[in-house]
Amino acid sequence: MVVTGQDVSNISLLYVDDEPALLDLCKIFLERSGDISVTIAQGAPEGLRLLSEHHFDAILSDYQMPEMDGIAFLKHLREKKDATPFLIFTGKGREEVVIEALNNGADFYIQKGGDPKSQFAELINKIRYAVSRRRAEEALRESEERYRLIADNTADNIWIFDMSFKLTYVSPAVKKMRGFTVEEDLAQSLDQKMTPESCAIVMQRFQEEMALEATGTADPDRVILFETEEYCKDGSTIWVENAVRAMRDDAGRHIGVLGISRNISWRKEAERALRQSEERYRSLAEHSPIGIVTCDEDGLIDYINPTMRAMLGLASEEKAADINLLTFPPLEMIGIAEILRRTLVMGETEEPLEIECRAKDGENIRYWCHVSPFMTDDRITGGQVILTDITGRRSVEPIRQIFDCRTDLYSGIL
Repeated sequence: MVVTGQDVSNISLLYVDDEPALLDLCKIFLERSGDISVTIAQGAPEGLRLLSEHHFDAILSDYQMPEMDGIAFLKHLREKKDATPFLIFTGKGREEVVIEALNNGADFYIQKGGDPKSQFAELINKIRYAVSRRRAEEALRESEERYRLIADNTADNIWIFDMSFKLTYVSPAVKKMRGFTVEEDLAQSLDQKMTPESCAIVMQRFQEEMALEATGTADPDRVILFETEEYCKDGSTIWVENAVRAMRDDAGRHIGVLGISRNISWRKEAERALRQSEERYRSLAEHSPIGIVTCDEDGLIDYINPTMRAMLGLASEEKAADINLLTFPPLEMIGIAEILRRTLVMGETEEPLEIECRAKDGENIRYWCHVSPFMTDDRITGGQVILTDITGRRSVEPIRQIFDCRTDLYSGIL
């Protein structure tokens, strides 16, 4: 048996025997391997003393020894929950001794005798293998404990479904998220966990992924995001964002689904409140007697209300889509385009100004004008122009019909 691919460097070995000459001989042969450091103990009692003072990666012990034989030594260690790899090395070859040693937790049983070179080569290899296996087991256990600690204490819910949509694992976070214990959640079917609409979404996504899997083009590392509405124990529902990826066996076959779920009800509520706010303010702007138009940082209109469309003589919002306020003749004529251009460069709100225009019918129209920038993270992202008709006229006179105009600017800009 040859061990490869495992870190078995710097093995500390405790060798216990009642024959001093054999202890010294074995120490010499084993340490010639270059990666095994041997501490010797003449008898099990001395071995126990050394074990109480030092850590060893493995124990090599004779079977027949006075006071405490090798099996009794092994039993004592295992009763104390000492799982150090243990090898019996003895001339005793009875089958019942071998069985008893292995039944009590010995890793290997090696008979003394035969060609010394071959025997010590076998002994070294088995010591390395036993230590390598134990280190791998400990690393796996530590890894599992570490990830279980994370899973058990994270606020997000971690879960695993098999290919029949049976839940095989769920983290304790489900209690805080939905009110169900782990046991209660594991017992629920998919349609007991979420609303029919969300159930349909999950099934549809699963079928789509299976169809993609059948083509052989599925990305094994792809993470899928989707939202579901799920039931809580108190009868309410919450919105959950799910990040899901496929679980595969060593052959790459799809064997289940691993997911992490996060309660996003607060986000849904914020989105709903934002929509309501936007609808409320849009309604306010749409029905306002004040003209309002907004543009991006290049001057292109991105919103205009009906009053401003009437002021600019535009029949519809679609007509305004291609208008650039910085070059729109009616606004250039009365100086608003220049004020807006300065605002989009400087990012500063201009002083309000009053504009007086004379329409084709000879009457004067007076507008109160306010120009201001839109800022996002200290960056200019657009601008806004507000015009208020302060002439007291019942109808709005389109600016594009003006044949004579003048401006009285409080700030003295023009």
